[in-house]
Amino acid sequence: MSNEFATAMQLLEADRPARADVERGIALLEKASAEGDPNASERCALFESIGIVRPQDWGRALDYLELAAAQGSTSAREQLLLLADNRTDPTPDKGMDWHDLRSRVSIEQRIQPGEKGSLSQEPRIRFVKAFATGPECRWIVAGARPRLAPATVFDNQSGGQTLDGSRDNSSFVLRLPEMSLLTEVIRHRISAATSLPVPLFEPAQVLHYAVGQRFKQHYDFLDPANPAYRETLGQFGQRIATFLIYLNGGYEGGETAFPAIGLSYRAEEGDALFFANVTRDGAPDRKTLHAGMPPTSGEKWVFSQWIRDQYPAV
Repeated sequence: MSNEFATAMQLLEADRPARADVERGIALLEKASAEGDPNASERCALFESIGIVRPQDWGRALDYLELAAAQGSTSAREQLLLLADNRTDPTPDKGMDWHDLRSRVSIEQRIQPGEKGSLSQEPRIRFVKAFATGPECRWIVAGARPRLAPATVFDNQSGGQTLDGSRDNSSFVLRLPEMSLLTEVIRHRISAATSLPVPLFEPAQVLHYAVGQRFKQHYDFLDPANPAYRETLGQFGQRIATFLIYLNGGYEGGETAFPAIGLSYRAEEGDALFFANVTRDGAPDRKTLHAGMPPTSGEKWVFSQWIRDQYPAV
């Protein structure tokens, strides 16, 4: 890891860094990439896919991912293999032609979400079968497994994040250092499925439930009548939608239950569930009361994406 890379990530990981620091961080990453640092090239690929400092550019993102693969980044090699063929688990080989693989990637194809079906009209609950492939799901799980931490909830008193007895599962939050070009492709696939733009998305999370672990009945919207939520609602808006990708099968129990409407959903690996947390006029929808039921055998993995209704306030 180069000094430029370390300094750049310190600048970019700060809480709401100044634009000048972001520009300096990106410049340092580009310099480190040009000097042969595969970690810097892989980060540049991510930032081009997001559109940090400059407009989003998938072509430049893939160019950087190809460069990172050629420079020896295992993560970049696996991502490039999955983007070229998401039906096969990635097994990088030093002799692979990374340029040829990059030429076979179609981002437009990779962000197609598939057909939606309806489970409920009030509240609005939709599903997508085979939203993600098995290899994509397994790659996300493998990256999250060693980095799990106890999952938190919003504190009704302070408005901050806290541990709470209503939830005893684990999670891995994909903040900027943990994101990847592949997870950004997945988020754009979610955007295509929901018709909601990625800048409205909160940091995604990977959730893990061991046997007996659960998330008790709760709402995902933030109650506007609670003063503790005034700051986050003013800065980011209401949490209007929830999108869940079920990353594995092979467990019993673990349904997503909506007790107010008598619905339980049991998904297979790669299936997705999408529900609106508010009514069509934007009011909190109390029919969306839901719970993550505990697995009775095996383990359950979920990719969770919450979506707000306004861009972050500057």
